[in-house]
Amino acid sequence: MTDDTLTTETERGTGELAFVPITGDDLRLWLPESMAYYEASRLRAGDTPEQAAAAVAASRDRFFTDGVLHPEHVLLAIVVDGEDAGWLWIGPWAEGGDGWWVWDVHVREPFRRRGLGRAAMRHAEQVAREHGSPTLGLNVFAFNVPAIELYESLGFEAASLHMAKAL
Repeated sequence: MTDDTLTTETERGTGELAFVPITGDDLRLWLPESMAYYEASRLRAGDTPEQAAAAVAASRDRFFTDGVLHPEHVLLAIVVDGEDAGWLWIGPWAEGGDGWWVWDVHVREPFRRRGLGRAAMRHAEQVAREHGSPTLGLNVFAFNVPAIELYESLGFEAASLHMAKAL
């Protein structure tokens, strides 16, 4: 996959937005950072430390054989004016399935509220369509209200709801 560069209007003005594949050494640097965010989100959502660590290990084992992302998945850095603004990871929901999934999307704090999450999600839709997917799904933690609002504004609808009560 080659760089996919476009110009986008952001709240802070026009900037060059590129989606650049994350591979090799960049992948080895990205993986611990991404998994740390995932673990922190699991903890914030109510997992015990053991549960969160197990979820991270399961994700790493499922998708990153020998530290390399499965080839049918797409992992892209979100780059704005040459700066690393976050990442987008998408791929098939299941091996041999036709639906695609947003496995992770993250916009770094200094780049938030500039339309980059929306641009990344629109890019995810485009890539999924190019791969023949009829659908694009995702999970979102209930505490992430800004993300939920973004996804709803893009036409995503709740397909299931996992609820818990502390006892």
